[in-house]
Amino acid sequence: MAISILYYGYKNIPIQKIGEEIGQRVYVERNNAKFFPDWSADMVLTKINQARESAGFMKLKINSKLNKSALSRLSVIITEDDYSGSATGLTREVAVKNADYDASFIGDLLLTDFFKNNDPISFWSNDRTLMASLLHPDFKEVGIAVKNEQDKVSVYVVMVSPRKIVPIPKKIIWGGPELWDTVNKRRVELGVNPLGKRDELCTLASIRLNQLLELGKLDGHAGFAPLLSRFDLKWIAEKYNVSEYLAAGYQSPQETITAWETTLGHKSLLAGGEYVWGCIYAQSSFAVAITAY
Repeated sequence: MAISILYYGYKNIPIQKIGEEIGQRVYVERNNAKFFPDWSADMVLTKINQARESAGFMKLKINSKLNKSALSRLSVIITEDDYSGSATGLTREVAVKNADYDASFIGDLLLTDFFKNNDPISFWSNDRTLMASLLHPDFKEVGIAVKNEQDKVSVYVVMVSPRKIVPIPKKIIWGGPELWDTVNKRRVELGVNPLGKRDELCTLASIRLNQLLELGKLDGHAGFAPLLSRFDLKWIAEKYNVSEYLAAGYQSPQETITAWETTLGHKSLLAGGEYVWGCIYAQSSFAVAITAY
């Protein structure tokens, strides 16, 4: 009876077909299964920045242009086996330049066919050169490309120090005459008389301006008293009550008089009604105003 049942089952139940279906289902599931999650550029960046912060260095910022550079480098490494870029001509420097990024210093990190369950920082830390790139203090921005496979990943990281753009200083196109007019205009606005010019006061202003230009900075009036004591000029101090006002670094006459007006001890140049005479010399943002009564 048992033999009859087994025979019936063998004849009527498609065991071979069921086995094939189970085999196909297991095969498909094994091929589609992801035992380790895919890596992302953000994940790689997080690990890099954690390592840098732990070592006392600043975090890197992702840059979209550098991402393109990293992707192009990873492509030639994978498809052309061109690790240095010498075969294809696409070095890391060329890749960064092609992305229209101006860098002063470039470094990179690479992983190929790297098991996803391994730690990239530990891997890079085992190589002195790679570790130096990972923790280089000058790097500020980064581009990252990632290619995932089932249980492995390839990563290219390009790190750069942006070239510093030194701003071109504005050309100083104003001088003594423009500042003289601005000072007298402000004096009138403040209700005091404009200054009248005296040649001997212009001599003092001219000498003092040349001293400051040669020194390259203000001297805190250190050269004023000795100048008034010179044998050929001391008569000026005997004839007038003389004062000196200095300024440097301002881009216009208006900025200069604003600085004088808001600085204690200098506002009298603009609001001091006791001053009758004066002269102003200015060049390259250095200004000397001499007043007297």
